[in-house]
Amino acid sequence: MRFLYRLPILIILFLSMQTVWACMPHSPNDVFIARLQSSQPTLMDNQQKGFDLQFSNPRFVFRTLRMWFFYSKPEQWQTHSDFKSIQPNDLIIGLAYNQDGGKPADYTVVSLATLDCKDDKLIIGKPLVSFLAWNRENGSCRHDSHDGIGILDGFIGEDQEYYLQQLQAKYPTCNKLNATFPSNANKSVSEQENHPQTSFWEKIKLWFGQWI
Repeated sequence: MRFLYRLPILIILFLSMQTVWACMPHSPNDVFIARLQSSQPTLMDNQQKGFDLQFSNPRFVFRTLRMWFFYSKPEQWQTHSDFKSIQPNDLIIGLAYNQDGGKPADYTVVSLATLDCKDDKLIIGKPLVSFLAWNRENGSCRHDSHDGIGILDGFIGEDQEYYLQQLQAKYPTCNKLNATFPSNANKSVSEQENHPQTSFWEKIKLWFGQWI
């Protein structure tokens, strides 16, 4: 008899899980920050037109050290969208995921937004492309409008304000942010001449920096 009482609850949970799996919204593990270097037209694996993206210092900012075992370091970035409003060396925050488990180092970029810092306050622009976002009010991926959805708004757990606070704690000053994601335009020729090669330990630090 107890099972009969619990049956409606189990059915509701099952249907809720079906709804989640049906739309599979992005997670904080898909969030990365980088500087865009270039965007070149290409044909993607499905033979549709797309773009090859190049980033400098890309970092998935919400991934923990244990995520080493679940994710590969990106080697190729592709997207279906033409982000014309973003220029080389612009600092961006975006969503990217591995679409093909057979190619774990290939990432698909879903959307990007500009990331700025003024008076030690991080400022996130509007997403340049709408994306699959979770609506916590109706428990689905259905939205009447995507205009008010931020790049960090579509996760099941928390909204953009929550994740922006985490980023603000991680990069409390503009200097800290720009030091982590330096612009190539700010690198002088003399700096490049003074550091012609990267030492072994510097490479180790850079490798760890991709995940910390």
